[in-house]
Amino acid sequence: MSRRHTDRTDDDSRHIGRRQWLSALGIAGVATLAGCSEQGGDGGDGSDGEDGSDGGNGTDDGDGEDGSDGGNAVDVGDFPQFGVGDLYGQEVARTLARDAFEQSEYEYGFDGDTMVNPDGDQVEINIYHSAGQETSQLTAEFIAQELGQNLGINVVVEAIDGTRFNNEYWTAEAQGGTDTVNGEELEWASPTPQNPGPRSVTSNEPWDMSIVFGLNTYPLNPLTNEVFFDGANTFYNPVGYYPQFDVQALFEDAREATTREELQQAFVEIFENLAREQPYITLLFSDDLVGYNPDLNGPIENFSNGWDLPAWHFEDPSVSGSYDTVTSAGFTTLNPLYNTENGAGDAIARALDQGYTFDENQEYFPLLYDMSTEDGEVWTFEVRENLQFSEPYGQVTAEDFVYLIQELHQSDWANTAASSSWDGVEVEQTGEFEFEATLETPNLLWPQTYDPLLYPIPRDLVEPYVEEEDVDGLEQDEELLELQFTGNLGAFTLDEWNRGSGTEYTRNDEYYLRDIDEGPDLFSEGPLFEEASISVVEEQASRLGALETGEADSAAIPPEQYESYDEDENVTVRQVPTPYNTIISVNQRENGWNAGPGNLFQHVPFRQALASAISKDQLIEGVYRGLAEPHFTWQPRWSEFYPGDE
Repeated sequence: MSRRHTDRTDDDSRHIGRRQWLSALGIAGVATLAGCSEQGGDGGDGSDGEDGSDGGNGTDDGDGEDGSDGGNAVDVGDFPQFGVGDLYGQEVARTLARDAFEQSEYEYGFDGDTMVNPDGDQVEINIYHSAGQETSQLTAEFIAQELGQNLGINVVVEAIDGTRFNNEYWTAEAQGGTDTVNGEELEWASPTPQNPGPRSVTSNEPWDMSIVFGLNTYPLNPLTNEVFFDGANTFYNPVGYYPQFDVQALFEDAREATTREELQQAFVEIFENLAREQPYITLLFSDDLVGYNPDLNGPIENFSNGWDLPAWHFEDPSVSGSYDTVTSAGFTTLNPLYNTENGAGDAIARALDQGYTFDENQEYFPLLYDMSTEDGEVWTFEVRENLQFSEPYGQVTAEDFVYLIQELHQSDWANTAASSSWDGVEVEQTGEFEFEATLETPNLLWPQTYDPLLYPIPRDLVEPYVEEEDVDGLEQDEELLELQFTGNLGAFTLDEWNRGSGTEYTRNDEYYLRDIDEGPDLFSEGPLFEEASISVVEEQASRLGALETGEADSAAIPPEQYESYDEDENVTVRQVPTPYNTIISVNQRENGWNAGPGNLFQHVPFRQALASAISKDQLIEGVYRGLAEPHFTWQPRWSEFYPGDE
C-alpha cells in the first residue's frame, strides 16, 4: 500500500443519524446556515507576539452581550491546544478575533452576538464538504454551528464532488509572480497547480473553507512536510499560507540532523509554531475503520496494513478467488507521474509497485530496488534484475530511473507529482542496475521521507514527450493512464478502468516478487487471488450491503456502527492508523473571503479564533463516536515525532 500520496478525500463514509448527533451533543437544534472574497496584501499577519497576536483589544461595535469586554489577551503558549479546555469557547474565540480585527486595515467587529463586516452586515462565508459522505456533511454542519454560536459567523454548508473541487477550486493554473512576505520580496519561480503563485493567483472558483481533503502528515519522517510548509513558495500550498516564523531555517536544522533523536528535537519548534499559526485548522485524527471478509487472512491494525498484500489469502493459502473492495470516490487519473490522490494510488498499486515499502515494524523493505548509504549523503540504489516492462520496453534498468528523475522530475516543465522530491539531488548511473543519488545535505532517514520513492516508467515511452516538452501529452498518454506498460511489476494486471465505476484486475502470473529472498514465505506464490477489483459505490448502504453479503471483501465502517460490526461474526473490523488528518482548509488567497473586503484568514489570530471556536471533544464524541483523537499540530499522537502535550 502506497503512503506517498499527499491528500485524501474524506471517503470513509462515516455517518451518524442527525437526531443521534444532536442528542449526543446536548444541542436542541442546528444554527441557520448561509453563504460567501478578498485581497492578498503583503503577506504579513502583523504579528509581533509569540502567538501571532499583538495583545490589542480589537474592535467591538456591540453592546457586550458576548460576555467579553475585549480587554483580556489570550495566553496561547508554546504548544497551544485550540478547541479544548481554556482554549475553547466564545470568550477566547472572540478575544482572538478582535486581535485579528486590529491587524486588518478594514473595520470588522461584533454587533452583539454577530460578527459584522465594514458595511455592518453579518459575516457570511461558506464551507464545502464531500458530497454523499454523511460524516463529512455532519462535520461541516457542526463547524457551522460552532462558528455561529462562538463567533457570530453565518456559515453556508455546501456539498461538492471531490474531483470537481480539486479541479476548479483547490488547484489553479501555475502563473508564478512575486509578493512581499515578512518584509522580503519573494518570487514564485517554479509554480505548481497546488501552489500557482502568490495570494493574488487564485483558482477558477472562489471558496472560503473546505473539509473535502485531509492531508498526509508523513509520520515516519516529517521532513517530507517541507512540501507543505518550507516557506510560502513551497510545492504544495493551495491555501496560500505565509509562515510567520523562520520555517526554512528550522527545516534546514532538521535536514542536518544525523540521528533520529536529533530529528525529533529539530521538529519540536516547527510543530509548536504550526500549532500556534494553524495554517490549516486542525481538528482530529481518526483511524480507518475497515470491515473485512472474516475468511481473509492478512489485515492488521498497523500503519503498514497492506504492505504484504501479495501474501493475503482466504482460508486456504492457495491461489483462489477474487479480492474485491468498494470505495465512495472515483479516480481522476491512474497516471503514476501525476496522481496525488490516495484512492487512485491504491488502484495503481494493484498493478504497479513502487521502489520500496515499510513492513509491520516500520522497517524499510525493498521492492523494486534496495537503498544503502554510509554517510547519509550518497545513496546507492540497487535495482532488481528480474524486473520487466511490457513489450516492447523490455527489462527495467537503472537507466529508466535515472532518465525519469533527470528529464521529468527535475525538469522545469513537466511538474510531476514527485518533482519537489528531487530538487537539488544529483543522480548518476553507476552500472546497468545501479545508480547513485547525492544529497545537498546528508540525511540518514531519506527513505522515510518518501522522496526517493519511484514508480518504474519506461524511458522509451516518455522520451518523445520529453523531446517536445509536451506536458499535456504526458498527462494524457493512454499507456500511462491505462497502466499498459507494467509487465511483471505489479501483483495484478489492470484489465479495465471504468472511469465512473472502478477498476478490474487479473492475477499477474509473472510477478517479480515471487523470485525474491526477502519477505513472507507466501510471497513465493503471490498474489494468492485470481482476480481483484475496486468498485466505486457512492451509497454507503450499498457498500455495507456488499460487505455483509460477501460481494465485497473490504469496506469502510461508519463509527456509529463500529460496535455492531465488531460483534458480527460475519465481519472482521480493524482500526487502521492512517497518516491523514481531518482539517479545515481556509483559503488565504484573494478569492478566499467572500464576506467583505480584506481576508481575515490571512491573520494568525483569526485562524486561532476559528480553532478556538470549535470543540474537538464534542466533534469527536458526537460525530465520530469517540473513535478519533484531537489534532493540534502536524503529527498524530502515535508518531514518535509528536512534540508532546506539555
